[in-house]
Amino acid sequence: MHAGDPNALGELYKRHHQHLLRYCSRLLKDEQCAKDAVQNVFVKLQAGQQNIRNGQSLQSWLFTVARNEALADIKLRKNLTADDSIAWDGDSPEEELLAKEMNDVVGIVLERLHAPYREVIILREYERLSYEEIAGVTGTTVSSVKSRLFKARKALIEKLKPYFNERKS
Repeated sequence: MHAGDPNALGELYKRHHQHLLRYCSRLLKDEQCAKDAVQNVFVKLQAGQQNIRNGQSLQSWLFTVARNEALADIKLRKNLTADDSIAWDGDSPEEELLAKEMNDVVGIVLERLHAPYREVIILREYERLSYEEIAGVTGTTVSSVKSRLFKARKALIEKLKPYFNERKS
């Protein structure tokens, strides 16, 4: 953002708002909370609170701040479990899967992943961030990102298998 350019924030908002909203919506599973989180990101950007580390892009900074806002909201609502090693949360969605279209099915299953696993799937598959960018956003290492992606994909495949087997019949 160029100092003194009154249109810069608006342009950044147009460019990044939808991506950040989609990301936060999937993490928080609540549209209004997601809108609040994204609004807070742009308030911090406007207030000049950006602390972009060397080599970090503005996009990475925006996703990092959005992540922090979302995680703060999750913690506030006490939805974040202490056991980070369990990738799956909830009962088998088999009945739901059989009644939904493919996108709905994936959405249902994706919501059941614990936040750290859901987050890396969203950043990689929906937002198309690189492993390095995801590591920067989540504050972890590339190897941790790869590990979480592996576990999340494995859990998704396991839970989607009954749906696909039923569809073949």
